[in-house]
Amino acid sequence: MTERPKIALWFRYGPAEHTELFHAMPQIIAALAEHCEVHYYGLRTTASTPDTIRANAVLHFLPWHVDRTRTRDKFIKTALWLFCLPAIALDCRRRGVRAVYIDETIPFTALLARLFFGRAVAITVADFFADIYFTGIAASIGRVIRAIDLWSWKRLPLIFTRAFTTRAFLARHGINPARVHPVYDPCDLSIYRPLPVEERAAARHQFGYSPDDVVLVHHGILHPNKGNDLIIRALAEMRSEFPQLHFLLVGDGPEMDRLRHLVHELNMTDVCTLTGWLPTLTDVCRALNAGDIGLVMRTGAESDDFHMTGALVHAMACGLPILAARLGGVSEVVAEDRNGLLFAPTDMAEFQSQLARFIREPDLRTRCGQVAAEDAKIYFDVQRVTAATVQPLLRLVGIDAAPS
Repeated sequence: MTERPKIALWFRYGPAEHTELFHAMPQIIAALAEHCEVHYYGLRTTASTPDTIRANAVLHFLPWHVDRTRTRDKFIKTALWLFCLPAIALDCRRRGVRAVYIDETIPFTALLARLFFGRAVAITVADFFADIYFTGIAASIGRVIRAIDLWSWKRLPLIFTRAFTTRAFLARHGINPARVHPVYDPCDLSIYRPLPVEERAAARHQFGYSPDDVVLVHHGILHPNKGNDLIIRALAEMRSEFPQLHFLLVGDGPEMDRLRHLVHELNMTDVCTLTGWLPTLTDVCRALNAGDIGLVMRTGAESDDFHMTGALVHAMACGLPILAARLGGVSEVVAEDRNGLLFAPTDMAEFQSQLARFIREPDLRTRCGQVAAEDAKIYFDVQRVTAATVQPLLRLVGIDAAPS
């Protein structure tokens, strides 16, 4: 009997967190396992590994747990992960792994994988960490990191992106677009969905909102590039004209303390609710359903064009009309007056104007929300994302399997 080819997936947070961030991962691993022996490398987490992944992959955990809710812990464990990648790559070579897929964009990972594993490496290019964390006087360091990563990516046979805009960016930097496969983020529509009227009313009541209130809602990790401080300041200028307006901000991160201070400084505690991390994805869905408008915001850095963003995907799946920064990837899905409204990320006057339009036109909100929910079923379908990911990976290991 011929031994099946082996493929390895690397992801620093491990399979439970991977599945939470990319809902199709269990299905991707199961589909790969039909043709390959799948090895999965990552850090330990307190969450349990999904049964589908446990049944279809050989799991290799580093001995550390990571807590994504604690910024310091996340950075320390990411550094440890990078330090261990050469050993992981050599272990893959020892086991006879044919190809490696790294589904994240941590600096230097492609370089390390190429140096210590070999040529058959695939990576997802989405977050440019250097753009987020190396700003101001440290921006030059970020540019060096990006240059090294671009040099490494040019030598990869397969790159996934989360937007077509990213493929165009990579092509401008000399990367063969034929090697780049845009695949949108998937969404488990059994988790993120429009709730029945009674459940939605209960969710609003939970947060203290009346039927007449208009709630702008956003969720995600509170990084500096999310621009929530700009949003809070813009809302403070609108409160006298629109006293029914509220902002529900779900999530946590390095910006939380600064945002809480800003809310108090502007006397916006009755307008802004900052929940921190919610216990489960079901709780996040309830919070989104408590809102009337889904906010998608970034500050407008070049790499902000490369995201589809969980905030967008989940808000659309929950049937919310979208108020989104006019960014490359986001604009591939959000169409003006169809499923949402757009504004320039650096133009808070345009943000205020578009938000005011949504507040004044409830019928527009309803129409855009209904279309957004239908679009989510098309753009973020788990089966479609699975097929679009698995087929290139199988070709990378030398298997030309017909789509299932």
